[in-house]
Amino acid sequence: MIRWRFETASECAFILYIDGAIDTQLNQQLSTLSKLINERLAPVLIDAVPSYSSILLCYDITKISATDMQRALKSLQDEPLSLTSETQTKRLYFPVYYSIETGEDLERVAQKASISIEEVIEIHSSTIYSAFALGFAPGFAYLGQVDSRIATPRLATPRTRVPKGSVAIADRQTAVYPAESPGGWNLIGQCPIELFDQNRAPYSLIQPTDQVQFIAIDQNTFKALKAAPNSWNLLEGCCV
Repeated sequence: MIRWRFETASECAFILYIDGAIDTQLNQQLSTLSKLINERLAPVLIDAVPSYSSILLCYDITKISATDMQRALKSLQDEPLSLTSETQTKRLYFPVYYSIETGEDLERVAQKASISIEEVIEIHSSTIYSAFALGFAPGFAYLGQVDSRIATPRLATPRTRVPKGSVAIADRQTAVYPAESPGGWNLIGQCPIELFDQNRAPYSLIQPTDQVQFIAIDQNTFKALKAAPNSWNLLEGCCV
């Protein structure tokens, strides 16, 4: 049974919380709850934004009052929502060229873990990650959880410039930088796929509650995908 609570966030928004440790199970519970909310309240919803352990619900005050919205949410709380009612989450496969050239912290991550670079790549690319939230920059998806063997703390001093497409680790989270920006995560490779495009719907390829797995590619494939990123099939994890 999924237990959740809600609070007023503003004159046109409520925020829903699920208590518990931040992990893939909690992420799945958010996915299930988000689906239910969207199904039942779609006519009055403007947006539903999932995060680590919450969902922000923005509603149209011209279509429903705060009191009626509160009643609707209380009614939903009484439904026997459980993980047996979960829906199939979307899984996306992103190509990554893991190398010292594209990931200047790759060797240090390996040294900290007392394993080889090849083992770091194997561990990172064999894990299926859950997209916990979008934030920091447009299209930046916080993915977890990174295998504890290669979990690496953020840099003490962030870099002023992290190249677009950089794949990185910070503690037990991993991410792809969708644009060049400052950053303090440990760089281990680079992804040639465009993660954010304001002319595309949705803008971000990765959405909260999606599943993500990385596919190791060689330098030639990386260069080919840089020239033609649309030739990669995200749902199949291969070139088309």
